Amino acid sequence: MIIDLNAFYLEALSEPYLEKVLEWRNSEPIRSVMYSDHLITWDDHYAWYQRISTDDTSIVRLLFYNEKPVGLVNFSNIDRKNCRCFWGFYIGEANAPKKSGTVMGLLALDMMFEDKNLNKICAEVIESNPKSLHYHKKLGFEEEGLFKKHILKNNQWMDITRLALFREQWKETRGNLLNYFKGGT
Repeated sequence: MIIDLNAFYLEALSEPYLEKVLEWRNSEPIRSVMYSDHLITWDDHYAWYQRISTDDTSIVRLLFYNEKPVGLVNFSNIDRKNCRCFWGFYIGEANAPKKSGTVMGLLALDMMFEDKNLNKICAEVIESNPKSLHYHKKLGFEEEGLFKKHILKNNQWMDITRLALFREQWKETRGNLLNYFKGGT
């Protein structure tokens, strides 16, 4: 599949895009696979933005395609001593090009491994989101553990799969993804 990677870029979340991000966060497809699925108020959303804007253990970026925001990636609990963090993400625009999520992963993981010099990216995936588990494995993440009945969602206990991606594995996966985007297999 040939994808023009130059049409995509990451940019820090800024105030002009807060309404769009709140719309995404409150959309059913995104809320349904998050730990917390309540509707987020503007005040809570703005407080979150203020918090992450001054938190040096957090990085939030929007994914743009042809100058329009289509998704968000959030790195949290950045531990500079141990060179690791957690991440979360979503494609908010229903009409985003196919593979936008994979491109976002490529750009975001490059940023964290190369620019920020991290060694490990951690993820947690709720059992009701098998697409995310598949996505993580496609990017080279490996399962590190399972938290049984860890989250109560819709009156049902859900398991959480813990995954991690290391810098060395990313180098290999990155090459395969770039080849794929250029039309390889």
